[in-house]
Amino acid sequence: MRPLKYPLAHLSPAKDELVVIEISRAAVDSGDPRLTLEKLQWLSASRESCLQWEGKLTFYFAGWAHDPRETAEIPEIRALFQAVTAQWPHWLHFCEKVDDTVMHVLRLLCHGHYLRRQPRTVLWQFADPNEIPNQLMRLFSGQNALYDRFHLPETINERITQEVAELIENTFAAGNWE
Repeated sequence: MRPLKYPLAHLSPAKDELVVIEISRAAVDSGDPRLTLEKLQWLSASRESCLQWEGKLTFYFAGWAHDPRETAEIPEIRALFQAVTAQWPHWLHFCEKVDDTVMHVLRLLCHGHYLRRQPRTVLWQFADPNEIPNQLMRLFSGQNALYDRFHLPETINERITQEVAELIENTFAAGNWE
């Protein structure tokens, strides 16, 4: 049996059940965050939905399959994602912590570019490493506001904080980022 990539993530509810949000090319091209916000806001509409969907969200951008760039390299995608995050900063609570969703969020929020070193080896290089903790603080503030609003258990908030810290630490330690 192979060791868990992110040991704390096994505590996260995202194992067998995910909610997958499609962010369409039309939504990106319009630059209007409302289409995407409509898909996300039901997750955070009540205490019950916050508890039900914690750690179960992932998302993808449809309509870009023929574009050779990665999504984090496309300015229109980044602009829309940042506009959505300004109004719905709850990614850390809802995103799954087993795969790449949290790191995808950081790539979309932090400036940088991909380094293509060898075939099938692609690394994201942050333009300013200080941007990472700044964005994380913004996202944790959004998470804390959600917990205050719905009186969610502090134990879940603490667990998510530990999961995210471990995920980031392990990602950098593995040399997948610079």
